[in-house]
Amino acid sequence: MIEETILAIGQEVYRGIRLKDVESLSGYLADDFVQRRPDGSESNKEEFLRAISEMPVEVVSVSGEHEKVDVYGQVAVMTGVQRAEWRQGDEAKGISLGAFVDVFELRNGKWLMVLAYGLDVEN
Repeated sequence: MIEETILAIGQEVYRGIRLKDVESLSGYLADDFVQRRPDGSESNKEEFLRAISEMPVEVVSVSGEHEKVDVYGQVAVMTGVQRAEWRQGDEAKGISLGAFVDVFELRNGKWLMVLAYGLDVEN
């Protein structure tokens, strides 16, 4: 089922973010991938992966809540809330929550993320 495939990809993306494993993450992103933010700024695939690899914090855990997938032919849209626990050194730690929309397209038999949009929410 397509919905299960997209949710499984989402789990792999979370794992890649937690481990800062940009090589693994790269395989789930289309070459023309775009990340958009509420302020109108954008990152392409290379910029997104660089930002993940250079995160100044250790991501202790990252997971999704309230995830849903809708399929429209060759396009799938996953929505939900990403919950990340992080720490920086011995003192700083926290939890961040972000609502997201991830858009996937079936290309050459493989589902690839083409667009990610996220919005921080208060926890």
